[in-house]
Amino acid sequence: MLKNALVLVALLASAVQAETAALTWTATGDDGAVGTATAYDLRMSTSVITAANFNAATQVLNVPAPKISGTTETFTVTGLTAGTYYFAIKAVDEVGNWSAISNVLLKIILDTTPPAAMVDLR
Repeated sequence: MLKNALVLVALLASAVQAETAALTWTATGDDGAVGTATAYDLRMSTSVITAANFNAATQVLNVPAPKISGTTETFTVTGLTAGTYYFAIKAVDEVGNWSAISNVLLKIILDTTPPAAMVDLR
């Protein structure tokens, strides 16, 4: 029996590397701060993610199964190109109760491609 709603899942940025976003958060329980959630739904977008548009954002695949509440979770999103990305996550318990949307993380991927060589200086 679910004692209360899932607690907010917080996202933090880590390791700045080109074309990746390393995300870190603290696992939530299936009964608030107790137990283990059933699954995560991590989303990304080039626009700000809100509770209203969360499901329209791109779902990130292969997010690991939740660990026991209070455990540090890490996941790296790869294949990003230069630009601005927003990330948010939700957790669900065994009976289908979803947490609120987490805080929204902004990640800027810098263009690391060097400019083409100059051929003509006229």
